[in-house]
Amino acid sequence: MSKTPLHAKILSIPAALQDESPLFGVLPAEVRSSIFSLALTDYPDPTPDNHYAAETCYTRPHYFSPRKTDTALLRTCRATYAECWFLPFMLQEQAHWLTAQDRAPPEYRVHMSVASLQSRLQQIKEQRDNGEIVEIEGLRVFAQMYKIEDGRLAALLRTPGLYPRRLTLTIRHADWWYWEGDQPLRFEAKWIKAVCDVLPSSVREFCIELESLERKKEQVDSIAKQMREKWFFKRTDGAALFPDVTGGNVEVSRWSGASTWNNRTWTRDETAPGRIDYYVVCVPFRLQHAVERKGGGVSDEAIRAASGNVFDAKKMRLFTTRRATGAVAGIASVPVLQA
Repeated sequence: MSKTPLHAKILSIPAALQDESPLFGVLPAEVRSSIFSLALTDYPDPTPDNHYAAETCYTRPHYFSPRKTDTALLRTCRATYAECWFLPFMLQEQAHWLTAQDRAPPEYRVHMSVASLQSRLQQIKEQRDNGEIVEIEGLRVFAQMYKIEDGRLAALLRTPGLYPRRLTLTIRHADWWYWEGDQPLRFEAKWIKAVCDVLPSSVREFCIELESLERKKEQVDSIAKQMREKWFFKRTDGAALFPDVTGGNVEVSRWSGASTWNNRTWTRDETAPGRIDYYVVCVPFRLQHAVERKGGGVSDEAIRAASGNVFDAKKMRLFTTRRATGAVAGIASVPVLQA
């Protein structure tokens, strides 16, 4: 005998009329939805005992502890529950690590989390059986290079019912090829076509975060500049997402973390005893009209390739030399953060 989920049991009993409640009797559903969304948005657990150890490669700004959601609102009445029981899941940025297990937080199970995501998406779809797709706010993926090139990102995007509005791919310092040997940064492009074949039409923005050491700033900027000139992503509905070739929408941040993880201290990369400084560039990809509406522009090379559906992995390959030089204009910095 199958076990009925708790949310299905609660929803099976009609809610009492709430006409005398200003929340339901006066405010329109759109306003209630905004209120419920603010109340149910997730955040990093601030409890010090729940913080990750500093000596890991997954501890970073905004990811220094497990995410949590305050769900007391769902226990107020059946009418409230019926309108927003699914919001905690949909609003939560779904974070996935396409990495070895020791590079992901302890509560994340690399080989089980995708199945768990698929199960939850199916439950929401069945309970909200109105014929509409269920979009989630954001999907963030931390990935090692070899996992991306093996097609793991495309496999994740094939998850039935997964329709993110915003997709973020983060390449951390220790995710680049041969970072241990301090090799020049490079980013292959053979994986892009497979991602485009499954990139859902729900994606309005695809952000790629490039992180490395502060002393490799020029290499990161060079990779980001080449990316803005050459890359694009095409959704399954045929619409193409482009970066702003002028660099106007590029976001730059810096943060500092521990120089020891997995019982090894990387003194080579320290900027102070026990500290490594990181430099991060985020390149957003959006619809062409969205880029231009913000005062930006799109590369002619990328437009031609997208129009012809041409994914030339050799031309789209991004690379640097060990002595990459030259500053990239149009990028502003923000203060250093502590993880």
